[in-house]
Amino acid sequence: MDTRRNYFQPLASLQLFAIIAVLMGHLWVDDANMMNSLCVSFCFVYSGFFTAMFHRFDNSYGLKDHARFMWNKLAKLYPLFVLSLIINYVSMVVWDGIIGLSPSVLLGHLTMLNTWIPDSHYYFGYNAVAWFVCDLFFLYLMAPLVVRLLRRLAIAWQVVMLIALLILELVGGYTHDLQSESKFLSFYHLYLFPPIRLLDFAAGIIIYNITTTAGWKRLQARLTPARSTCVEAAGVLLFAALYWIEKNYWFEHCFRAFCVHAPAVVALFTPFVLTSNRPGLISRLLSMQPLPVLSQIGFEIYILQIVIFFLFKPLCVMAGVDQHPVLYFMVQNTILVITAWLIHCYYVKPLDQRLKALPKSF
Repeated sequence: MDTRRNYFQPLASLQLFAIIAVLMGHLWVDDANMMNSLCVSFCFVYSGFFTAMFHRFDNSYGLKDHARFMWNKLAKLYPLFVLSLIINYVSMVVWDGIIGLSPSVLLGHLTMLNTWIPDSHYYFGYNAVAWFVCDLFFLYLMAPLVVRLLRRLAIAWQVVMLIALLILELVGGYTHDLQSESKFLSFYHLYLFPPIRLLDFAAGIIIYNITTTAGWKRLQARLTPARSTCVEAAGVLLFAALYWIEKNYWFEHCFRAFCVHAPAVVALFTPFVLTSNRPGLISRLLSMQPLPVLSQIGFEIYILQIVIFFLFKPLCVMAGVDQHPVLYFMVQNTILVITAWLIHCYYVKPLDQRLKALPKSF
């Protein structure tokens, strides 16, 4: 692992918690839609931040470099993405007797274009979380352009743009009629629509660009462990306050699927970036085992969660496990973690080593 990423282990742990919260919404806790939206936004901000950190996309970066970049990304996520679709469909056939396979839906997923189609049969298809990977593919495809455009702006204008993005996402989710639909796209599809998720991705890039300024570094230099703890606690409390306000006052007026909660996510994300070099108590807790180990398999857990749910749910029902929600959740996710870890150890990790060993030119 890159030493720079070691400094940001608390962020990786927070993303792991975000994934666990999504699991709880999908497999256990009812009415967790708003928390799911928050957690998904966190993952996109996280991706934007680390994409900007580890891929400079400078003027020497050309089409051949981008082809290699996309190849490396696809080599890691696409086979697992396809495997999850196959397993999920087979589970639907075996357990539910669903025989029909829609060629157009399958093609939409295999080409990673399903989230561009305003129809739930396409953007959810045979693995409901597959839309996340399709959006991520689009964000990686657009990353060089977005990073370069933002980097050309003065840092003050980037801050202004970050605030504008947060306001845009907040206002964009406001509607008096939760059942109404856009003339172009349903509100729910807007939540999945790649250009909308580009706003979160760009927010992560801007946060990274802010960290490269002299003012940010001077601010970090003034931190002590005690001050860092206060900064981290303030971020957590602000996040909790925004979540509470939205759940109790805004939720009835904001369609939860399009109000993507970027303000709350940025309020939580930024303090832990600030304290990365001089961690406080909360960061130290987030860096304790087994969180660093489990955070390595976060992507595998996310993409396989629905697959495991469909594959083992009938067995859990026959065993009576589903009658006990907590036990059901634990059994499902124990199987999920074991499966994700095996795939990580025997596919993702060896593949990553082979990709690093390849020459830089094709």
